[in-house]
Amino acid sequence: MKIALACQSILLEKSLEIFLKSYIVPYKQCEIVISDKQIEIDKPLFYIATENSDLDLPFSKSALMLKIEKFYDSFSKETKEKVDNTVKKVDMKELEEKILKLTNSFRDDLVKTIKDYYDN
Repeated sequence: MKIALACQSILLEKSLEIFLKSYIVPYKQCEIVISDKQIEIDKPLFYIATENSDLDLPFSKSALMLKIEKFYDSFSKETKEKVDNTVKKVDMKELEEKILKLTNSFRDDLVKTIKDYYDN
């Protein structure tokens, strides 16, 4: 789990750095961003605030870890399912193309055999 921080509150950011020191990475390398403000980003946002958030203030280290792990697991499952579905779609398309080639080849061979039989 790789986490980046984007907090307005310096106190909250320092607390998170202490609690999550082994998980903190730069934004470009992260899988999750933790913030105390709603921001538009291209990565999953774990929002910490007093209301309508993934984790309410105040919180303990254990509560933080449990909520982040739950959030990460749900995000990981969704991502895995999307990748699996994409792979299945690609595999099905590839399979359909192979079947189409085989059936066309079989049809051509069958027509050639019938023509050869009746021409002789």
